[in-house]
Amino acid sequence: MLPESIEDGGIVTLRLLLPSRDIGAIIGRKGATINSIREESEAKIKISSSDQDTGTYYREIILSGTIGQTVAASYLIASRLEENSSEQGEDVRLEILFPNSITGAVIGTKGETIKELRTKTNTQILISHEVLFGSTDRSICVSGASTDIRECVRYLAAILHENPAKGNHVPFRVNSHIQMQRAGRIIHQGAGNPPRRSMSSGAFTKGTATQSSTDTMTVQKELIGCVIGKNGIKIRQIRDLSQAQIRISSPGDDPSRTITISGTPDAVSTAKYLINYQINNELKKSP
Repeated sequence: MLPESIEDGGIVTLRLLLPSRDIGAIIGRKGATINSIREESEAKIKISSSDQDTGTYYREIILSGTIGQTVAASYLIASRLEENSSEQGEDVRLEILFPNSITGAVIGTKGETIKELRTKTNTQILISHEVLFGSTDRSICVSGASTDIRECVRYLAAILHENPAKGNHVPFRVNSHIQMQRAGRIIHQGAGNPPRRSMSSGAFTKGTATQSSTDTMTVQKELIGCVIGKNGIKIRQIRDLSQAQIRISSPGDDPSRTITISGTPDAVSTAKYLINYQINNELKKSP
């Protein structure tokens, strides 16, 4: 059940995940917009840095303060995204990082809490089926008008305040995919046959990878499920984090499936690393 009353004075930290393409609208010219949001909400706001060499596709915004302050800050961010939207009246989408141990309190028994939250706040709410890479966090995506999102985030902040994370919480880090890219240049061990040699064309411009690369991996049938994930969530995350194009061959009589990966060399390396990461985790579960 949702909290019957919310104490706006409770201290919380909300972590938002925004595509890098939207971050400029939040920061503003010479930081004018983000400074205005800080002043108006009185929340402490930190934005994760980008990596100029490899690119960061997401940025994390950390909001700290009372429930009232952090909700005000998230509303001002949602409002700015709404104003910056290319289509009038288009729903705003705000993604919030939540410790996996707390998401049960958001869902509730037989999904009663999340149903009530959707109805009460007139928002669409989607929770990732599994934790995000290298963390114990799940993402909660809230879509709707900025005023409705404000009410939804208020309830989520109250749930977060009333339910401290249990066990060892490993937060998701947006720059982790950059570390994976760098590691991916040397980690190429895969399941089944080793990947074929990369077929490349194009050229490198100083400081920017413009080279196009295609590589393949062969994965045993019984392991392909851990790469795809429930309802395709894992393969979508891999595509999103790596920025590579990934195609998986249709199932047939062969004992394995072929994964074709295309993109810049960094994108291909990252995708291969993330696929191997999923496979190795699955193999660890085997008796």
